[in-house]
Amino acid sequence: MITSISAVVREIKLTQTQMRGLQPVNGVQESVFLQVTDDAGHHGYGEASAWSVFSEQTPQAIVEVVTGLLAPALIGRDPTDRAGASRAMDAAVPGNAVAKAALDMAIHDLVGRATGLAVHTLLGGDPGFAIDLSYSVSRPDPASVDRVVRERADDGYRIFKLKVGALSPAEDVERLRALRRAAPDAALRLDYNQRGTETALRAILGTARDSGVEFCEQPFRARQLDRLARLRGWFDVPISVDEGVSTAEDLEPVARAGLCDVVAVKFGRSGGTKQTIELFQSAQRHGLAVYCGSLNETRLGVGAAMQAYSLAGDLVSGSDFYFPYEVLDDGDVRGGPRREGARVLLPEGPGHGATVPAEWFAESSARTVRG
Repeated sequence: MITSISAVVREIKLTQTQMRGLQPVNGVQESVFLQVTDDAGHHGYGEASAWSVFSEQTPQAIVEVVTGLLAPALIGRDPTDRAGASRAMDAAVPGNAVAKAALDMAIHDLVGRATGLAVHTLLGGDPGFAIDLSYSVSRPDPASVDRVVRERADDGYRIFKLKVGALSPAEDVERLRALRRAAPDAALRLDYNQRGTETALRAILGTARDSGVEFCEQPFRARQLDRLARLRGWFDVPISVDEGVSTAEDLEPVARAGLCDVVAVKFGRSGGTKQTIELFQSAQRHGLAVYCGSLNETRLGVGAAMQAYSLAGDLVSGSDFYFPYEVLDDGDVRGGPRREGARVLLPEGPGHGATVPAEWFAESSARTVRG
């Protein structure tokens, strides 16, 4: 039986400046960490990343939702009834996928630790599952693109995603050419993050073809399906959808209309294990590839997401799980995915294979709900 749920906000240092559009992002990001405890004293851990670059919800708001609305719906429940826990959270409050995913993560971890089993074993996933890392390149000029790509290629990276749409179409074309020169044999992708225009896409199409770009991600704003349909009429580079597709229900109309070839799946955005698996299943039914995304979690969150992703099999075409290895100083996290070059393997050990210090949840800033 679940007896307590604790939440705490922690600052995680960024070890390097990241460009998002034209703006440098540095310093720290705030993440919410959860601890779920049962009546036998077992603990499970979860993480909700609420970095302001990507999230409209603050870490403090996530803590309020977890402790004020979701925890009361879970206290006293049998943690092995994981599907029931998901239904209880949905009944308690609509939306709030990131908060629900973090609790779902912690409950699965708790059950795994209590039984001595890895979460992927509980789910029936592939114990040998591994994902190639993709590095996102947002540098604003060809020279810096060349430098960072060569550095990452020396580290073993063979997949690069160029962030486009913040600069002029001509500048993005030159950045793409620089990337291809720096990594002549790598897999290349483009990501507009909803900022594309027809003019920009026409300008980059020829270079994208010549460079062998594998897909172009989210060229328009989410749910602008009419624009995506018109684009498919002349833009012959495969399309990936990201923003706007969080669940299988979101994907169905897009896939049925033949508007995409790839879908980006993010565990935190989907709302948990069940929802993530359903999204994989929908992609498989429609013959779509899957790109495994993240919300820039630490190794704890990445390792937990990989447990669910282990059911995706050969649908997977890379991941952006580089963040905890290249950008975040998450040294307080113990365990997590094992990195081999530019590839990550499932964590070892029971649960999702990562922990954070128990003393975090005894701090004065932590919030705890008990039965």
